[in-house]
Amino acid sequence: MELQTVPFDVENIFAKVKKKQALSKLRGADSPLYKAVWPMTCVVRVFGFAPYSFSQDRLVPSSLIFTVIATIFYSYTLFQVVIRFIGVKRETSTLGGTENTKVIINYSVVLYELILVTFTRSSFVKIWNALQDYDDYVRRLGYPRKEMRTAIVAWVLVIVNTLIWTAINRFGMYAFMESWTYNMGYMLPYVGTSVAIYKFMAIAIFLGQRFHHLNMIAIKNLPFSPTVGKTFVSKQIILNLHNDLMIAGESLESLYSWSLLFWLGSLSLHTISNIYFIIEWMIVKEWKTESWPLIGCLCLWLVAFIVQMILLHIACDFASSQVKRFYRREAEPFPYVLMTMAI
Repeated sequence: MELQTVPFDVENIFAKVKKKQALSKLRGADSPLYKAVWPMTCVVRVFGFAPYSFSQDRLVPSSLIFTVIATIFYSYTLFQVVIRFIGVKRETSTLGGTENTKVIINYSVVLYELILVTFTRSSFVKIWNALQDYDDYVRRLGYPRKEMRTAIVAWVLVIVNTLIWTAINRFGMYAFMESWTYNMGYMLPYVGTSVAIYKFMAIAIFLGQRFHHLNMIAIKNLPFSPTVGKTFVSKQIILNLHNDLMIAGESLESLYSWSLLFWLGSLSLHTISNIYFIIEWMIVKEWKTESWPLIGCLCLWLVAFIVQMILLHIACDFASSQVKRFYRREAEPFPYVLMTMAI
């Protein structure tokens, strides 16, 4: 028996090792998903809704310093606003009562979100890590996700919301003859509530994106056909990935079920109230030059509330629709989405 020497390809081995090292680095703060949404992450952290940090390549609970500062600030601004409202004479008792109720309800919602973030940090990081694990696994299977659209949407949301809230601030200062500091103090708790909503919306969409991505993988690889040969991604792998995403989705539902109720209640109250006063000032009241800044300010507030409600609807509808999809084929129907998620 003659032994044959096998040449040792150093360059090929080195290239494979380097590729594995590159793949292992696409996690944590270096993951494509985190790089795509880092502007939103910074905003969420400043407003106290992201007490998390990366330890090596895993998201873990971190200091509550921003959450504590945000809680103190929101409480202080509520006190200042209530004191100011007490000294303001309203045209009608309905207007005064409505404004007081709106401010207190929004403060209650944002405070609930801060408390929720404080006590559910461990649960939330598991959801994020599940998304990261999915991305890492499918990347190794040869189906990497591209986050370019996610990055574009993240930047658009940050820019558009900055413009909306800046316009509200400028119109509010002019319409109510308020200082910049007071108007910002009144407005920032509302901005905080919107940031909490966008945080949930982002995670729901991320889940929906991965369910959609898994659906596409299943369509390409299932059902198994003997004429084609063995599939690259097996049915069991797809089921395991699906189950992992379902666990993350159920955890998200458990975390935010009450938050969704509070958000929708608060947004509905503010939307109906603003529409009522806009109609009253435009139709019932006499047309005065002084009224138009007030109407413009209320219209901008209305836009902010409606945008949040629409985005909530889009996020929940997109995520749930991707979970409920089925891949069917006459030869072997494969229901790779076996459950429904009520987000």
